[in-house]
Amino acid sequence: MIYIVCYDIKFNSVYDKKAARRLHAVSKVLQNYGMRRQRSLFECILGKERLSRLKKDIASVIDRNQDSVRIYPMCEKCLRKTIVQGVGEIVQVKEYEIL
Repeated sequence: MIYIVCYDIKFNSVYDKKAARRLHAVSKVLQNYGMRRQRSLFECILGKERLSRLKKDIASVIDRNQDSVRIYPMCEKCLRKTIVQGVGEIVQVKEYEIL
């Protein structure tokens, strides 16, 4: 299934180094799971195990009292209704068989 993952890391000031580290860490985690579509939005194709690992990896780098990460499931029917304006392509789930 495809998941849309977006995040918002709270900065207490322009020079908040801890928040900057969290922002970078969340981005790095998500780069291992999906494709960046916007600065704080990723599209990820995940099975149950990888989704569980993603949630654990994110939980280990965010501050749950300040930061927000949202994971939205996208069914294939909804995915086909995706509208892209400007640059970008729509993710298509393809089934593969490994021999």
